[in-house]
Amino acid sequence: AVHSPQLPSLPPVAMARSTARCLLVATAAVVALTQVIMPTTFVQPPAAAAASAMAAAPSVMAVAPGLADAQITLARVFPTLGGKWEKERNLVMPVPDEEGFTDSQVATCLVIALLCGIAALDLAKGLYNGINPDPNRKGKATVTPLVKRLMEKGFN
Repeated sequence: AVHSPQLPSLPPVAMARSTARCLLVATAAVVALTQVIMPTTFVQPPAAAAASAMAAAPSVMAVAPGLADAQITLARVFPTLGGKWEKERNLVMPVPDEEGFTDSQVATCLVIALLCGIAALDLAKGLYNGINPDPNRKGKATVTPLVKRLMEKGFN
């Protein structure tokens, strides 16, 4: 007879703890990995680095005078918005009088609409089924006097 080796079984509490530890370690590994991998493109540079870059700009212009010509050309190609160039050509960008809804406002309205829809569906189901008290329920006050009167009149 061939016997398969049996793995030692852990009690449920120990198994739950080991699973929780594994999930905790996996979560920590994912967080650490995302911190290492994520680009820092949108992080603002320190103020000292920005100041040194601005201080180095005139020296770069002295070394590469052709760069100044490129800047002037780009300024002619891409004029500033709302400047003399736009006024001469009568270019107007229409701006709406009211701002639109944000994504969070739309999501909130959709959640409220979903809750109202669920409540309306429950009300419609209750009105369709009518008044049906549970006949197996034991004890006093299975049917209130109002419900009893409505049942006698035929509103069920």
